[in-house]
Amino acid sequence: MLELRRTCPGSWVDFNGHMRDAYYMLLVSFANDRTMDELGMGPRYLRETGRTLYNLDMRVRYLKEAHRGDRLLVEMRLLAADAKRLHLHSMIRNETTGAALAAVEAVLLHVDQAAGPAAAPFPPEVAALIAARLARDAGPAPAIRTGGVGLTR
Repeated sequence: MLELRRTCPGSWVDFNGHMRDAYYMLLVSFANDRTMDELGMGPRYLRETGRTLYNLDMRVRYLKEAHRGDRLLVEMRLLAADAKRLHLHSMIRNETTGAALAAVEAVLLHVDQAAGPAAAPFPPEVAALIAARLARDAGPAPAIRTGGVGLTR
């Protein structure tokens, strides 16, 4: 499981006194970037191959509010993968209290930008890193899900 830590700055808080909804997604986007790096698909990969990951579907389930100064923890797991897609689950928590703040699930597609963009299979070296991450993240399904997200045909 990949972990990302941030503190909720005042600029992320809306007039209701809690973290604006878009920043939950921003936290997950930062964790996506770290996952892409870990799986060999960071900025260098894009420059060298013209390939990257695009979001196909991302859903959030808001559970509790975050406030200015809260220490936030994103726990990201790779739940499934196929030849071209990844299914990620992220839990955003208040790191101090452990409270679940939001669950986010996403399906990302490997694309060749020069081809249109068009879906492209992962190269063998990336597929090996994905397999290792799947093994590392294996375990019971997350207790809190968003529903309707996954790798289907």
